[in-house]
Amino acid sequence: MSRRGGFGGRGRNWNQNRHNSGSSNNWSHDGDNRFTRFQDAQDVEDFERKPKNTKRHVSFKPSGVVGRGGMKNRNFQLAIKARLEDDEEMADFGFSKANHSKKNRRKGSPVPRKLPPSSAGWYMVTIPFGRKYEKDVLIRHILTAISPEIFIPNYWKYENEDAVFYVDDAKIAERLMQANWEIQMPDGFKLSIRVRPGVPQVQIDANVKERMKLVMAKRYNAATKALDLTKFHADPDLKDIFCALSRPSIMLAAIDIMEANIPDLEALNLNDNRIHLLDHFKCMAKKLPNLKILYLANNRIQTSIALLNLKTIPLIEIMLEGNPFKNRFKNDALYKSDIRRKFPKLRKLDGIELEPEIGFDVAEQTTLPPAKASFLCDAAGADVVRQFIEQYFIIYDSANRQPLLDAYHEQAMLSLSVASNSYQGARLNNYFDWSRNILRMAGDKSRHIRYGRLPVVSFLSELPKTQHDPQSFSVDLTLFTPKLINFVVTGVFRELSKKEQYGNGNPDSPKIMRSFQRVFMIVPMANGGFCIRNEMLFISNPTQAQSKMAFKPRPAEPIQPAPAVPQVAPAVPNVVTSPVVDESTKLQMIQALSTQSTMNFEWSKKCLEETLWDYNRAINVFTELHKQGKIPPDAFAK
Repeated sequence: MSRRGGFGGRGRNWNQNRHNSGSSNNWSHDGDNRFTRFQDAQDVEDFERKPKNTKRHVSFKPSGVVGRGGMKNRNFQLAIKARLEDDEEMADFGFSKANHSKKNRRKGSPVPRKLPPSSAGWYMVTIPFGRKYEKDVLIRHILTAISPEIFIPNYWKYENEDAVFYVDDAKIAERLMQANWEIQMPDGFKLSIRVRPGVPQVQIDANVKERMKLVMAKRYNAATKALDLTKFHADPDLKDIFCALSRPSIMLAAIDIMEANIPDLEALNLNDNRIHLLDHFKCMAKKLPNLKILYLANNRIQTSIALLNLKTIPLIEIMLEGNPFKNRFKNDALYKSDIRRKFPKLRKLDGIELEPEIGFDVAEQTTLPPAKASFLCDAAGADVVRQFIEQYFIIYDSANRQPLLDAYHEQAMLSLSVASNSYQGARLNNYFDWSRNILRMAGDKSRHIRYGRLPVVSFLSELPKTQHDPQSFSVDLTLFTPKLINFVVTGVFRELSKKEQYGNGNPDSPKIMRSFQRVFMIVPMANGGFCIRNEMLFISNPTQAQSKMAFKPRPAEPIQPAPAVPQVAPAVPNVVTSPVVDESTKLQMIQALSTQSTMNFEWSKKCLEETLWDYNRAINVFTELHKQGKIPPDAFAK
């Protein structure tokens, strides 16, 4: 039997309960008192036998003894209370210090809402059920409520039963939001005013462009070739439509109007238009080539990095005062240095003349000629290069590359290099073992060079079977002399699977695409032809643009010869230009066309015969007819 009995209390509590129970039994005799004292002693002994400090217990009893830590406990309780009050404020997503001041609102009242900032500076105001009142009545009551503030409701409209308008002032938008449910109409209805960042929408059509054109015409100064578009959206002739130049679509439309009507524009003022994005300004350098002065003051440009979109414009004066990014510079010298670094020709910044920088004299920049797909240093080499490339790649793409023995010199040299940093497309494992990357090679750096005609062709025969895209070829003829011709061929090819090599492949199966560059150095032969003396082959994965355009029909770009220079024409050995092709080459051309077009041998031969054995022409004809659906299914029956 437990010493504590079935009530779980100690001796003296038990004794106290007996007196409070009002029982008729007398429990106060000495025997019982002795038993009670014995029980208390046992409890104390049990308590002392227990392990000390097993757990720390939380007590909610107030301390009555100040001298034993009561003041410390009191301070601790006050600290906890203050922290709990801070936690309550944090529940409203505010910081304790920021929300601790409650002088302006009663205890327990909701935290006032804050209006999110608008990067464009425009705010959309919606009044639910605003259609039931006249516009003038609504505006009059709102102006009375927010007095002395005044505003102009821009682009007023109705959406179902709601009245909607826009304001371009953050202070007014904040005041309108605070007036929510505070305005009572004559019929007792309280207005709900919802405010959020929003920009009016406008459809750029011919009518809008025409109205923009008329407004720009009256703002253009033909004498100075200057166009003033300050506060363009606030022009009285555009008050019923939204034409803010801060919207990229509207700014692009304005640039198109300038290009079409005043392409010789030299100065453009875009002050006070709330412009915050400059990405779409890149086209100004091309569409307005004479632009030299640009004003962008009092806009919302956040970083100076955005000005890089204007770097191609040869500006000599720019106005950037009043933009937020300017405040990020510690001093004016750093600001000027950063802007001049972006615009080297700048002479005037924010209306102040700039001192000329000390530097080396550099000639004026000249416009580089546009890039061409191919180049010929001498137009006389066009036929030589074209025929050589055509015959070489027909044999190279065939099932047997042994006929290439006739294309290489007895002492020919060949090396292969592979791009080691190719990160897209299929891996280049089939080529790495033969790659001659001298930066990664150890020991003999000539071990991956093939010497002699037979080793070269044997090596080429070990490479994966291919199908080149002639339409992707670009050719650069850099040297053309009677003794030596040097040219570079760049393009794409795809590797053929085993089934495709025998004409049984699936045309829709995924293709392994490669990009290549081959540098040929050819010399004349005794029989009047040419052979390869030195070749460098480079293979990598194609770019996305190359993969997208590969094996798709496109108009061939003519090879651009270099400007004519008076010189003595070199006596080049005659090259066979007759369309007559030997039977071995014909067979290889038929096989190559069949592989590339998936037509059977009979129809491939027919196509080549009708195009006089011109392989490139045969490919183009097949592509056009296949695109038009004029090739019968029998042509693809194997």
